[in-house]
Amino acid sequence: MSTFGWDQMTEWWDKNLGDEGDLWHRTLIDPPLLHLVGEVSGLHLLDLACGNGYLSRRFARQGAIVTSVDANVPLIERARAREAQEPLGITYHVADAAHLDMLADGAFDLVVCNMALMDIENAAGAIQEVARVLGSKGRFVASLSHPCFDKVDTSGWEIEH
Repeated sequence: MSTFGWDQMTEWWDKNLGDEGDLWHRTLIDPPLLHLVGEVSGLHLLDLACGNGYLSRRFARQGAIVTSVDANVPLIERARAREAQEPLGITYHVADAAHLDMLADGAFDLVVCNMALMDIENAAGAIQEVARVLGSKGRFVASLSHPCFDKVDTSGWEIEH
């Protein structure tokens, strides 16, 4: 069991990422991810571990048909509230990334997992689910934090295995 969870960080996370991502995401993390993702118009896209959905909204504005999943109920509630204020057709689900039973086999052209795979307790199970929900020509684009930037020991965030 984790000593400090994402539920306790919802307000801080949502405030800092907002609708466009924080400074780190806007300048360092998102540009190479978006370059790898490329054109999304018309694609069925899964934003896995979407957080507050800021990238989901960006992809939907670019014409993607977006489904978003996160295990954090309060963050999904905030994402749904934004969807209610500015409807973009995004479907949000609360689910563990390793258990995407609500999603059909081969349903997606693209799965994006931005800065989250390293925080998913069952990453192997999540990757198996990504393989299942991707179409035969689908792509998986993920970004990860390099271990040298891991501050788990100082932040108190950890997953015990």
